[in-house]
Amino acid sequence: MANNADIGAFGFADGGERLCRQDRYARYVAFMQRHREAVWKLCARFAHSDRERTKDMVQEVYLVLWLRFDQLDDRYGEWQQRQWLKRLTRSVLVDLYRRAEPEPEALTEQMADSLPDQSADYADDVEEMLAVLTDDERRLMQMRLDGYDGAEIADALGISPSAVYTRTNRILKKLRTKFERRTR
Repeated sequence: MANNADIGAFGFADGGERLCRQDRYARYVAFMQRHREAVWKLCARFAHSDRERTKDMVQEVYLVLWLRFDQLDDRYGEWQQRQWLKRLTRSVLVDLYRRAEPEPEALTEQMADSLPDQSADYADDVEEMLAVLTDDERRLMQMRLDGYDGAEIADALGISPSAVYTRTNRILKKLRTKFERRTR
């Protein structure tokens, strides 16, 4: 019988901890092989099919999945496991997008550049209007300005495409109201 000094962190003697890690790794690899296409498609869609950016995103998803793999309950069916993985992937992609999100000044410049010839006159107005928006509203508008379509924004923010449409219209209405008050 092994004494307490011979027992590993998982309560196994004689290398049981290593076997437990190997089993976890084998389950992780099998899980990823079953779902790698879904992860790739979601990342490629978010990366606008830029292959190198997609590879980076997939790698980040795999890393986070490895760190959170113990949260996946083996009692879940295949469909529930796939949904868990999709939520995890979207969460990682949103985090990546937030890390790469431009500073508010860059957003102001980008919006001012899209205005008519008097853009220099309106730059201060754009900055003031952006201050009216919440962080989520600015994020949605930034994604619109970056060329993401409604479905991509919906995937990234974890909302429905119709919610993206509705929120975009509400944001534009809010900005129009603010701008109209300003010009009166």
